[in-house]
Amino acid sequence: MTDENDRRETVIGTYFVRPGAEAEFEQVLARNWPTLNALGFVTDDRPLVLRSVSEPPVYVEVMTWEPGGVDPAHVHPDVIPLWEAIKRLVEPRAVPTDPVGITFPAYRPVTLDQ
Repeated sequence: MTDENDRRETVIGTYFVRPGAEAEFEQVLARNWPTLNALGFVTDDRPLVLRSVSEPPVYVEVMTWEPGGVDPAHVHPDVIPLWEAIKRLVEPRAVPTDPVGITFPAYRPVTLDQ
């Protein structure tokens, strides 16, 4: 028998936030997990959210999806506006990498207020 934990997926989202948009981004991201959780798409474990120490701002969000939660989230009417807002607050960015392909960016924890 397969345990539900074996089917869960933990993801690490990396957001390259536009400089100056950090406060608005944090407000939107603060609504993301509660919405996904209320709909049963992610586990009850709150996400770990970190912000880069260096500029420009980079945020990392670590959270775990329930089995089968990813696909319906992409089309759910309560989720789409949040993800569209996040898309407006981020930007493409060339990310330099260490010559051997390993980087160790430094981050600080972020507490997202609801």
